[in-house]
Amino acid sequence: MSPKTAASPKASKSKEDKKTSKVEAKDPGTLVDALRTQDEHLLRLMLIQRPDLVHPVPTDMSKLAARAATNSSVTRVLDRLDAWTVGVAEIISVLDEVFTKKDLQNVLNNNEKIDEALEKLKLLAIIWGNDEGMRCVPVLKEVVAPHPAGFGPTFIHERPDLDALASKERLTQIIEKGPSDTQKVLDELLWGPPVITLSKLNRDAGITSAKNGHEYLMAHGVLVATARDALTLPREIATVLRHPNYLPENLSNKKEIKAKVQRDPQLVDRAAGGAGLQFVQLVEELLDNWGETPPQVLRNGGLAQRDLTIASKICNEDENIAALLAEVAYSAGLLAAGDEKEQVWLPTPAFDVWRTKKIEERWAILAEAWLTTTRVASLVGKVGEIRINALSPEVDKPLAPEIRSLVLDAMSSLTPGSEPDPESIIEFVSWLRPRKEKEEIEILVNAILQEANVIGIRGLGVLATTGRALGEMRYTMPSPEARTAAARAAVADPKGYAVKPDQMLVSAISPLLPDAISNFVLQADLTAVIPGPPATEVASELRVMAYQESRGAAQVYRFTETSLQRAMQRGYSAEKILEFLKKYSTTDVPQPLEYLINDLVRKLGDIKPIDEPLDDAVPAPNERRSIVKVRPRPAPDGAPPDAALLAAAIKALKAGENPKAKPEVATKTPEKIPATEAAKILREVVDQVVAGTKSSDAVLTITYVDTHGISSDRLVEPIRFEGGLLTGFDLTDSRIRDYAISRIAGVAKGK
Repeated sequence: MSPKTAASPKASKSKEDKKTSKVEAKDPGTLVDALRTQDEHLLRLMLIQRPDLVHPVPTDMSKLAARAATNSSVTRVLDRLDAWTVGVAEIISVLDEVFTKKDLQNVLNNNEKIDEALEKLKLLAIIWGNDEGMRCVPVLKEVVAPHPAGFGPTFIHERPDLDALASKERLTQIIEKGPSDTQKVLDELLWGPPVITLSKLNRDAGITSAKNGHEYLMAHGVLVATARDALTLPREIATVLRHPNYLPENLSNKKEIKAKVQRDPQLVDRAAGGAGLQFVQLVEELLDNWGETPPQVLRNGGLAQRDLTIASKICNEDENIAALLAEVAYSAGLLAAGDEKEQVWLPTPAFDVWRTKKIEERWAILAEAWLTTTRVASLVGKVGEIRINALSPEVDKPLAPEIRSLVLDAMSSLTPGSEPDPESIIEFVSWLRPRKEKEEIEILVNAILQEANVIGIRGLGVLATTGRALGEMRYTMPSPEARTAAARAAVADPKGYAVKPDQMLVSAISPLLPDAISNFVLQADLTAVIPGPPATEVASELRVMAYQESRGAAQVYRFTETSLQRAMQRGYSAEKILEFLKKYSTTDVPQPLEYLINDLVRKLGDIKPIDEPLDDAVPAPNERRSIVKVRPRPAPDGAPPDAALLAAAIKALKAGENPKAKPEVATKTPEKIPATEAAKILREVVDQVVAGTKSSDAVLTITYVDTHGISSDRLVEPIRFEGGLLTGFDLTDSRIRDYAISRIAGVAKGK
């Protein structure tokens, strides 16, 4: 069928004759009917790709269908589809309410990829039915408005003569007899946008008095004046001119990534490993400095330009790299704003835990944070007349994580060692996300490529082994929400810092890093030289006792009276300092250094530590870091639900379709236990669920006290346990619920 138009009286008979000779489309019913008969595996795939449908979990299929047909949810789906699938969806929106596969083939020149697009749209519940009859969600027309597939509106009611005008032969005659620019005018409007605004338009121009193609086509009725200075190409005309393909040629062809040059993959990995090592060292150096002299927080929550300049000098790098260091540290939960009384940027307690980890683990945590963050450090600086500060809200781009993943996919499609052409990556991403502004995509792609070089994801402009690993493991990483929650928890309990590096990523970077050095050379000029990256236990102690002067393949630390006094204030005695130096130095402790330590003790006497000593594995944090805030940041839409939540959601939906089923009743009486013991039992069971090793004991009977003080026993299958809440599938009323740990009065394993 062609797009919906009202037939003129003159043409109505012939169209009715055609209609009677055509097989009518079969009505596929409603979306909720389709979901009720949907295969469970396909339902699971839909929920993975449409995570907004399970937050919160709907109680039955009718509610799921209603949510799936909302404007916001359908918009999210289309925003993640490629140009071909979006184009097919937009063409569907202009067909009859019930359409067939043959209808699409007639207007898309029998493109062989129609089936592929239809399967995607069916899986995502945008359309449903079979080849003989399909429907789309009604809101689709609203989402793709005002110009679906570049079509303008229909004018058949206002202009009945369009029916006679809309023929290939008639339009060809008009174009051939028109001014020289007539064909060009139509070409500009044919594929959208179908509206053009002209500064000088003679609306009274006739066929013979028309001075240009615009006026000539308007006089013939091919273009319609829709405003004093605007002309529109009617849908009735556009469909004739586009026939037999309502979408541009080659739209179904995926864009290819072009390679510029070929480099040695080993050299690429070596360069990436060096960049990754330096990035970790720079983050540590910057946050160490800010722990001593923290910069102020601007009113808008950002970092002053003056402080960014100072940071660049501290790191001996340009301001773009300094901004990247701060933004990635912030995204990883290692940096935050202080309390309201002291508005400064401070390292969090999590930073002290992070720095005790191996270099490859520290790098992996930073790389994961970069991949998932909505913040784009490369935007920092002056954009036109506007200055964007580091750590400010203006750096947030919700689209960034999605584009990073697509850029990694693009580079991974090339053979190892191939340097991609940035323009081809922009075209590739633009084809995959056609509803996004191309200008924004171009800015983000260029920023991502630059930042990837600095972090160690690319080397010599080529995707390294680390980048390929980052692309492969991104689907199993903690969501931005989970990372933020972990960072918040680390503020209150630094030893419980929960963000763990992905082992695939750790394994990718490890061979590219030089071996950690567990000793150093003490020199008479009061320096310690480490010929390589230092072992964690060595570096953490040296940073307390000395100032780092250089980094890279070899590192130099200088002992001064100030640095040694700082160590003593943190609980280090002269004996402990000398014991450490003798243990790890390959040379004897030089006399000047030993004299400096002993003289400082005689000069200052006993120095009272400023903090209670922590475990040796965790350096005592700066006293200023007692209270820090992790500012809420926007998370990219669509982190897929984990397997446990997905299984519980489908179970709840199925249960909602059978409300007469008898609810399960607890047969055990939970033993009253302290909240801390309840939390321990819950965490054990949830860990079993996550690990996939749950047994019959994974069902819990809990005594829960509601807000009115009334207690009841509930049968619960745990899904997750975080933030003081247990999320689980309540077998008593067949739905997913949250339970506050503080209100759980008793727990028993099993039913």
